[in-house]
Amino acid sequence: MAETHVLGPIPLHVPAKLTRADLEFYGVDHFCPSYVAQVFFNDPDLDADTAGPDCPSYAGRFAIFGHQRCAGDEGHCEVHEHLRRFDDRPSHPLTRAFKRVVVTDAVLRQRDASELTITLVVTADPEEIAGRSEVLLNFRGAQLTMFT
Repeated sequence: MAETHVLGPIPLHVPAKLTRADLEFYGVDHFCPSYVAQVFFNDPDLDADTAGPDCPSYAGRFAIFGHQRCAGDEGHCEVHEHLRRFDDRPSHPLTRAFKRVVVTDAVLRQRDASELTITLVVTADPEEIAGRSEVLLNFRGAQLTMFT
């Protein structure tokens, strides 16, 4: 089972002396089944049948080790987001995650493009997501960061 997300297009200007490019995802929800998200640039028509690391548009991937069931008492899996200033205890295990994909080579292949469309093909074990209506990839924000 797979789902596809298309982000953009966004303006793209690749610096002449690019040394590294990172695609970062913030606030990734992992209270769901485990999955793999493959990232592709400027290839919005991909799907699970045509996507793969051998595609010229492939930029990278990240995986989420999901926690789709709560095994604790009532309220155990509720994440209370509050300021943690001076609180050195670990954050709640279900606090939304941060994922970084190093996409330097893929950005360099797009050097002549003026816009960038990001396609995410998300795949999971069909047995784990049977009957599920919510999307697997649920995140709060993303950014492309380039370093010179």
